Amino acid sequence: MARKRVTHYAVFHNIGGATSVNVYYQGGGANTISNLSIEEAGHVIDLLRNEKPMSYDHDRKRLSTLSLEPVGENE
Repeated sequence: MARKRVTHYAVFHNIGGATSVNVYYQGGGANTISNLSIEEAGHVIDLLRNEKPMSYDHDRKRLSTLSLEPVGENE
């Protein structure tokens, strides 16, 4: 599966357990990033909240920006 542009996300946390983040794609479809620790989920959520545009490759479990960003952007 290639990278897909993420347009929305939802967070699910099981009390005393793992956290999952659902990512929803431009043009339809979704995947779940599952079994995250609360700390790791915080990093994923921070990226989704503050960076734009974002993509996700479910096969590689890779969340990334879609384009290069300048250093020192202060987002």
